[in-house]
Amino acid sequence: MAAMSVIGIDFGNESCYVAVAKAGGIETIANDYSLRGTPSCVAFSQKNRILGVAAKNQMVTNMKNTVFGFKRLLGRKYNDPHVQKELKHFPFKVEQRADGGIGIRVSYLGEDNVFSPEQVG
Repeated sequence: MAAMSVIGIDFGNESCYVAVAKAGGIETIANDYSLRGTPSCVAFSQKNRILGVAAKNQMVTNMKNTVFGFKRLLGRKYNDPHVQKELKHFPFKVEQRADGGIGIRVSYLGEDNVFSPEQVG
């Protein structure tokens, strides 16, 4: 029987971390940029969707199509007072969907799209 590894994933509001338990300790795994934490950030462009560090690097040049902090909106309705308070801090467009949920409006693949926070993540 092969040895089994145990991993843990922390999907935080600002960053995500992956760790593995081995040799009696916990080791946080580095990403492609040799960083232990990966930003919880998604950028939408004309050609693709960009995640993590690369997306965060686009925040200045692609501000309206770079989504961050969306995890604070998961499972909430647009009229929730917590959501209304958070909306003041986002440069991207957030709107109410027909079902009362939250819609994040971005330009993706040359089209105007509205995604729920769950779809972004």
